[in-house]
Amino acid sequence: MSYNGSIFREIIKEYEIRRREHEKEKDSRLREIYAKLPDYKAIDDKIADISTEAAILSVEGDSFVIHEASKKISELSVRKEELLIQAGFPRDYTKLKYTCPDCKDTGYIGSSKCHCLKQRLIDASYRQSDIYPKLNDENFDTFSLEYFSGDTRDEMENIYKLARNFTDTFANTYTNMLFYGNVGSGKTFLSNCIARDLIDKGYTVIYLTALRLFELINDHVFRRIGSEYDDEAYMSLFNCPLLIIDDLGTEVLNSATVTSSELFQILNERDNSHKSTIISSNLSLEQLKDTYTERSFSRILGGYELIKFNGNDIRLMKRRQA
Repeated sequence: MSYNGSIFREIIKEYEIRRREHEKEKDSRLREIYAKLPDYKAIDDKIADISTEAAILSVEGDSFVIHEASKKISELSVRKEELLIQAGFPRDYTKLKYTCPDCKDTGYIGSSKCHCLKQRLIDASYRQSDIYPKLNDENFDTFSLEYFSGDTRDEMENIYKLARNFTDTFANTYTNMLFYGNVGSGKTFLSNCIARDLIDKGYTVIYLTALRLFELINDHVFRRIGSEYDDEAYMSLFNCPLLIIDDLGTEVLNSATVTSSELFQILNERDNSHKSTIISSNLSLEQLKDTYTERSFSRILGGYELIKFNGNDIRLMKRRQA
């Protein structure tokens, strides 16, 4: 990826800080329970005594003691959970919580990078960090139909259902989508909803404006001096689980033939390997056809669900109401 060693170390340090914070939070919850439930602390002390005694006896050759100790500790652990529930706490209240339970906030599962670390490195490589504030505001939980009415409202409700189905079935189905239509009609918002939902589910998502995508393509094709771009970053455009290209048609196509050819290659290879792509554009289908090569347009038209957004400019309506 196009990140240097210092960025990687900084990300790993973030994981270390995160683990320490979760340890502090766990210790704080445990102190709270000890203060409120003396019996809980008594059980913890008893478990500690059993563990110590079992360790000593096992060294002396008593192998049966480990089995008996494990049985007693299991029974006492059940009692601890019962005490928490009776006092109105969740059964796992004193356990260590992780931001990513899969890697336990280490960034690795065994010797392989966890999906969460891969996403962090993708973010660093493609400078995606600026999208995350948007994902906090633009997600399925904040989606609303209040700015739509009549047939347009019904259409948006159906589009919303399509987007939810896309993420709900992402693990088992292969779908590409082209969102096109009026400026400000909700295309980017729905793309953000999908990105947020899949990132939360552990999938790696590359989210790029068309302008940024074509900058990366040009960096790769022309090997610009001083570029931080590398081959691995370019290959991620082909093999990441979901690629979202926002605002196709807003980029300036210098050396258009070469750039469009590279776009076709990306779309074609992703289709061949069944890697989903979402494209949004303010252009009409006819304008897209006039802008890009015939085979790129045919790839989009033939392999994508074409979803037209007919609504008015929501951003303009919000400003008027402000």
